[in-house]
Amino acid sequence: MNQLKTVHQPTDVPVPFECYSGDGPYAFVSYAHADKVNVYRSIREFHENGINVWYDEGIPPAGEWVEELAQAIKKSSIFVVFVSPRAADSRYVKMEVQYALSEQKEILTIFLEDTILPPGLSLCLQQFQSIFFHEKNWKENACKALLERQDSLVEQRTHSTNNDSVENEELIDHGVQLWTFWSKAIGAQNKRYELRKNSIRTLDNLPLSTPVENPKHEEYTETPVNSASSEREEITRHPSTVNVTVSETPELKSSEVKETHLNSYAGNFKWIPPGQITILIPYSDERRMVQVSNGFWMGEFLITQEVFTKIMGSNPSFAELSLGESAEQFPVNNVSWLDAVSFCQALTMLAKNENELPINHEYRLPTEVEWEYACRAGTQSDYYFGDDCTDLHNHGWFRGNSRKQPHPVGLKNPNPWGLYDLYGNVREWVGNSFVNTLLNDSEQDEFRISRGGGYMKPAIECKSASRSTNSLHHRFRNLGFRVALAPKSVS
Repeated sequence: MNQLKTVHQPTDVPVPFECYSGDGPYAFVSYAHADKVNVYRSIREFHENGINVWYDEGIPPAGEWVEELAQAIKKSSIFVVFVSPRAADSRYVKMEVQYALSEQKEILTIFLEDTILPPGLSLCLQQFQSIFFHEKNWKENACKALLERQDSLVEQRTHSTNNDSVENEELIDHGVQLWTFWSKAIGAQNKRYELRKNSIRTLDNLPLSTPVENPKHEEYTETPVNSASSEREEITRHPSTVNVTVSETPELKSSEVKETHLNSYAGNFKWIPPGQITILIPYSDERRMVQVSNGFWMGEFLITQEVFTKIMGSNPSFAELSLGESAEQFPVNNVSWLDAVSFCQALTMLAKNENELPINHEYRLPTEVEWEYACRAGTQSDYYFGDDCTDLHNHGWFRGNSRKQPHPVGLKNPNPWGLYDLYGNVREWVGNSFVNTLLNDSEQDEFRISRGGGYMKPAIECKSASRSTNSLHHRFRNLGFRVALAPKSVS
């Protein structure tokens, strides 16, 4: 590959044209602002060849602008990234690429210069088409690829429109939808307020000698429970597990593989057998059973800083180490949901290249249902070891014993299925939420769920049902993840 000369870029370069704002398919362009001379020249060629292009027009990223970028990527038909050493060092370019990968966008990579990418990013991008700036016909090849993608989507949309009825062609009034959702939200808040008020009034009127039963551990039943404690359960903000069953039929024992799976980078993955878990849907009295139909493997340990660095080429973690202490066996932290997804994709590609990946399987974040099912290991108590939090010292690092800092993985007792640190070291990012699974809702907003305890959390927030919500861009020293190995989902 011929080396390209580094071009010194002027600081003030006028934007070539207004970015695309229509309803048709378009290409999202990601680049480092230091490369804008070459990028602007290139996208002007795209524009003149009839390609719809969305780019940031030189606007520096800010709080609301990050959300604007995310929406533009999500709605785009193809993602184009101009790669250079400056782009590889740009936090925003890497964030945009990670989000495009998480949205399963088709990616066109254009190398402005020879660039050494982080190993994880290189693995993820190698499955897509790449074009090199020094090639003679690079512009023609790029325009051809983009036009083919754009034209195919226009043709699909035209065909779909021709088959629709006149009623389906009417524009959707998003304002009406917004007020509908707003009304539902207000109704839910009012309902919770009334439940809370009634619950407090009921409890205040109870004699001091009257025990308040907790229905949380009862077997699943369709019969509604009308005790005062059930009212308190219904006003909880989070779902509650009311039943867990693990399949142990002879057929499963003979046909399902149950051995520990070893990945040469990420270590041991424990087998999680099929079963079912029944969950109380938040803001309702509906209990719904979720079938974990396929067994899967779950990482024995949280992903460590050593493993993350080997795969991704960098370590984003905060380290608070004693003199002479190594961070390698500490859980990786300060990672966003997008970072965790990128790691899983890179690990899948690496295992596939080295023939270590079971057929039709992938490494990914466990869903929220899978995480709690694996954590509980067939139990229904607050913790997999029971309801008494005083034993938590033997099972996790939390505020009561952590000295407000993380610790090497695997020092505490595992759960019955051999998984460590579920109740702390760090909280764990998961994939689809309870809402996506229980309510068959495929839409996800900017927010994602993390599960388990953490070294900054009190014992009451380190139960099997504990969960937190953060933006998918959020990074914190108390946030990490573990990985599942599971059959590929059929789309």
